[in-house]
Amino acid sequence: MIVFNQILLILINFDAINLYFQFVVDIYCLLVNNMCMSNFESPVLTLQECSAYLKIAESTIYLLARNGKLPCQKVGRNWRFNKEALDRWLMGEVTLVASES
Repeated sequence: MIVFNQILLILINFDAINLYFQFVVDIYCLLVNNMCMSNFESPVLTLQECSAYLKIAESTIYLLARNGKLPCQKVGRNWRFNKEALDRWLMGEVTLVASES
């Protein structure tokens, strides 16, 4: 009976640790998502931010931008995306697109 009680106590403690761990993970995810969303407040997005905003792979964003199918502007070696233009593009509105030089 003592062994059973000890095992039960261990399982209860394990459950509490599991709940605490899940709580910590949930808080972390909430903080990370809030940090990510604050990046989208800027009207200009990088390729990585555009990928996260549209939930499309970076390689696909690059190909769409390079082929002139996504509203963007190339600045030096970097692509920049206007958030409002991306929103219009998602709704199917026609926008001007910069081509790669």
